Amino acid sequence: MGALFKLDIPELHTLATVLVDYLGTRLVCQSVVPGILHGERTHTLLYGAVEATSPLVWDKEMHDLLETSLGKGLMVATRPVPTLPLSDERMSEIEKLKTVALEAINKDGEEKTEGKSPTTNICGPIEVKAIRGSDQRKYVLDLTRLTPRDANWVPKSEGGTGVWETESEKTSATKAQKYIPSSLDDNEWSMAVLRPELTSSLTHKKMTEWFQNKAKSEEKETTSKSESSEKTSEEETESKEEGDSDAKKSSPEDALEDASKPEDAGESDDVLSGKKLSTEDEEYLQSLRLNVNVFIPHIKSLEGVDATAVEQFKNDEERAREAALFIWNDLLPTLTKEMKDNSGHEIPVDGKSLTEMLHQKGINCRYIGRLAQLAQEEEAKDRQAEKTIQSEKNAKLPRRIMPLCWLEMLECEMVARAAKHVIDRYLTENGGVAATQPAQTIASFLSALMSTGEESAAETEVRTGKQNRDSPDEDALNALTLSGVGGNGDAVPPHVRSRSEVWEDIEQEVGRRFRYVLTLYNRSTQNSKDEASSRALFIPLLRRVCQRTGVRLGAKNYPIGGKCICNGGNSGGGRITASYPISPVDILDILPLMKHSAAYGGEGFVPCAFGASSGSSSLHILLPDAKAAFESAHVHWTARALPQALDLAQEAASLYQRVIDTPLHASVARCLDLTAVVLFQAKEPELAAANAARALAVAVQLGGFDCSEAVTAHTTLSHILISSGGLAGGVKHLRAAIYLMELMAGPHHAELSNIYHKLGSMYYEIGSGINALRFYQEASNRKTCDRMLEGMISKSTALVLAALGEFKAAYESEKVAYGIYRLILGEEHDLTRNSANTLKQFMKLAVDKGTQLVAEDKKRREKQAADAIASQLEADEALEEEKKKKKKKPKKKKKN
Repeated sequence: MGALFKLDIPELHTLATVLVDYLGTRLVCQSVVPGILHGERTHTLLYGAVEATSPLVWDKEMHDLLETSLGKGLMVATRPVPTLPLSDERMSEIEKLKTVALEAINKDGEEKTEGKSPTTNICGPIEVKAIRGSDQRKYVLDLTRLTPRDANWVPKSEGGTGVWETESEKTSATKAQKYIPSSLDDNEWSMAVLRPELTSSLTHKKMTEWFQNKAKSEEKETTSKSESSEKTSEEETESKEEGDSDAKKSSPEDALEDASKPEDAGESDDVLSGKKLSTEDEEYLQSLRLNVNVFIPHIKSLEGVDATAVEQFKNDEERAREAALFIWNDLLPTLTKEMKDNSGHEIPVDGKSLTEMLHQKGINCRYIGRLAQLAQEEEAKDRQAEKTIQSEKNAKLPRRIMPLCWLEMLECEMVARAAKHVIDRYLTENGGVAATQPAQTIASFLSALMSTGEESAAETEVRTGKQNRDSPDEDALNALTLSGVGGNGDAVPPHVRSRSEVWEDIEQEVGRRFRYVLTLYNRSTQNSKDEASSRALFIPLLRRVCQRTGVRLGAKNYPIGGKCICNGGNSGGGRITASYPISPVDILDILPLMKHSAAYGGEGFVPCAFGASSGSSSLHILLPDAKAAFESAHVHWTARALPQALDLAQEAASLYQRVIDTPLHASVARCLDLTAVVLFQAKEPELAAANAARALAVAVQLGGFDCSEAVTAHTTLSHILISSGGLAGGVKHLRAAIYLMELMAGPHHAELSNIYHKLGSMYYEIGSGINALRFYQEASNRKTCDRMLEGMISKSTALVLAALGEFKAAYESEKVAYGIYRLILGEEHDLTRNSANTLKQFMKLAVDKGTQLVAEDKKRREKQAADAIASQLEADEALEEEKKKKKKKPKKKKKN
């Protein structure tokens, strides 16, 4: 429905639709078609069927309208479907749920289809329906899908691609398949469809290939015609008179001139750019439309009814399989390569930006498991390359390595998504009895999620003995019980699960939804020496789970990553007990999550609450003038026409603010970002910084201080301030970006080392060597995906150490840089040679300093020895003088 809303077709209307998730229950809220509650005479069904057992209704005007909007705009094919679409088996199942006899249904169906064609042409999903309301507007309902079902998630026996089955056969001998289902036969996957972005990408790819092949064939045809014309003209010159031969010669020359006219070249460019399509091009483009009703279960076949439609349906299934294989064979490996090469775009900083990036590329989030498998393979290649370097002397080391943060982020997002479904199941089981004590259920679940093991009774006793006296008492915990909600009136207390039970359910959900086995979380060998367990992102995971469930925690320093206690001996429920490290009193609120059909891109579901502290989903504003102005501003900015770009960007921002009556909108933030960049390039740093600061404020108000847009805004503002001389302000915003990156993506994000290196260079330039050394050392401790950056960090560290007079340490650091340059670039590269020369200089300086230190130490020891001898002589002299004084002292005479 959101896609149809964004098309903004004047004669088509949709209903206001909102999805609300709260305490494990999803509500679908929708406005009412005008007149639908006042009898059948006030509204008219134009398209589709209201009841599943009813035949499809078809209206030519409505069909043409859908063909124009969905067909051309969203590449949806028009295909014949059975007028009574459900299979006989499905009709029988529906009949069993009704009180009407099967004969009555069949008679009713026969009466309704009597005199109608057995097939009906439908543009859209078979469930779609269009109704003319009492206001005479045409409303489209139940537009459940605009793309075909994903053939990669269809069992091979039912026409799927079979890629998952093949992958399971490959990995069954090497990986634990305990949590991965052996079959794709799952009702949930019947709604797993391709993304519209994939349809656009695949259509663009095929049309580009079509135009290229067409241009090649036309070029060959023109060349062959010109060659044949030249041969004909030569033969005619021999048999005819000179005058006639001259007249004939002009014909092939004219043909060659016509073939190379700039007008023709211009038409070809127009075709390639999509400005002008011939009839043949239009027909080919129309043939690329996809049938959205393939692989749908319980649909009646057209075999024996329409042979042409059956053949077309088989071709449509093959097209759908081709689109699904395009994801598996092209998009997923390409994205993995881009992450490793750091090309095309930056690495996302959290799960929300990861989701948006995948959706923009046409990849569904259910493929996160496959991306994690490819990331593991690339990490294994990197480790093997390092082992090869140690065993082979002349081997070269590749420059790029797979960033560790990519696999960490993928697994974190999988666990967060699986945890959302698991906790929803906990809250709704037994009639929703857990809703009476949601704080207990959620706190115990989060404690299990944020831990590596469960405490023993002795460990719990020691910990509680050290706790402060302000820890929650029994009365404070029991006050969290709600009355009158959940349980359907029964008194069965909710079951509080242990850590092992929680992680068992999470791993099963990850295996079912993503067909992946976790490697970083819930490992059996959780200790400080385990590299994989140290890569588990607990803070980002806690943040992401709270985002996806609407949970609000109190701000405090939670001791996560250690051992936990989930039920406190209260596994049977009934009374609330304190869990650890997250207690029920730490759960401040549980907000409903809301998603509406007019949302502005993004993830969709956002917390809904009364107040300015919660996020809001921006409306998609239908302003073609503002959109055109913003796009024109981008074009002028690319062409370096800065004054025109600035005027258009400000005009677009003004148009948006006039409509929404507030600057708090994602489109306004984009306009402010562009305005800041244009002003910065126009040598107006103060105005650029002001607009960048406004963009940062809007981003924080819309998505919170820890959203990905805020990270980008901090980075942009710091660049503007540093370039214009505001070093203190720029460093402050860079530090803010570092803090947010570590909070959202963990300590291994690929950009952290680069930012730390940049900060170290700034401090080195202003003469603060100690601070520069601290930042360089921190940068070297961070993981990066570019080995050349590691060499640069080592070289910068060596220069700072040399400036501080630590030549031996500088030599060791430069030695690391030289080793990296030699393995990547070779011995003859300029950087390697310069590093070798620097290494020699540092060695000489270290030796000279060492010799100097030895000499100074020798002098110091000699001086100490001389001072000791002098002190001894002075002491001896003083002793002699004392003795002499005693001898000279006269003796007292004795009295008689």
